Amino acid sequence: MSFPKPHIVVTGATGFIGSHVMQALAKADEYPLGLCRKPTEGFVHGFDLTHMGDLSKVLTGAKTVVHCAARVHGKEDPKTELEDHRKANRDATRDLLEQAQKAGVQHFIFLSTIAVYGVDSSEETISVDHPTDAQTAYAIAKLEAEDILRQSDMRVTILRVPMVYGPNAPGLWQRLCKLANSPYPIPFGFIGNRRSMIAVQNLADLIRHCAQTPDVPQTILATDHDDLGTTGILQTLRKQLGRPERLIPAPKLLLKLLAKLVRRPYLYEQLFTSLRFTPTDCGWTPPMTAQDALRDAAPKR
Repeated sequence: MSFPKPHIVVTGATGFIGSHVMQALAKADEYPLGLCRKPTEGFVHGFDLTHMGDLSKVLTGAKTVVHCAARVHGKEDPKTELEDHRKANRDATRDLLEQAQKAGVQHFIFLSTIAVYGVDSSEETISVDHPTDAQTAYAIAKLEAEDILRQSDMRVTILRVPMVYGPNAPGLWQRLCKLANSPYPIPFGFIGNRRSMIAVQNLADLIRHCAQTPDVPQTILATDHDDLGTTGILQTLRKQLGRPERLIPAPKLLLKLLAKLVRRPYLYEQLFTSLRFTPTDCGWTPPMTAQDALRDAAPKR
């Protein structure tokens, strides 16, 4: 089996982010080679974070590795959660890095997370050099992976990424879309918060920019360069879905209590508080505005 040279290896290539990265690189006349777990036409399957194996054939001749694959939040066993995340998100990154170095790859792009800061909400805008204080198993493993990468002799770019939204996005975005499609009034009127996020199309283009630009900073805070508020998000989604707005104001204390009652206290922080980041200047401008990306991210009727 032979691959075009020089190519760009993308892990997690069939995932939500990875699939957009593949498209962005191909449109930029690069040769993305996608790695994934399950057999998929046009991709190299069998890639597993916990059993990576020998990747020398796909890494030989590659100029860049874009490491999108990760173990994310889900149902975890508290007894093994940290160990599981370290194995998938730290140790696998080390293994991939070492194999890439051995194969002569020049550049390693790593998707990290704003969770390394350990901040759920803040009245201040956070910059890239804000002290880290990882609290979750996922964030701890990602931060430890960052440290490993910085000790490498290879050129490394670390992208600290906030919530990624877009068409068919999973997680919290999926919940917001379901909520927006409800025919009932919802208590999201006049919340007044602002949160930094990034559209998946913008993130994919930023990765393309980093792959094609030789002098970007080693660590980059990635955002849309324009923050969104929960009320505005729901207004746009409701309109795109053809639903009446029906957003009613509610006391934040009541909303916080409701989040605790349904055993999802983190939802209050994510939906009703502010968390803003200063995007790192790396010579890149988002190709989509936040408002255009928001309209594009709404489920189709």
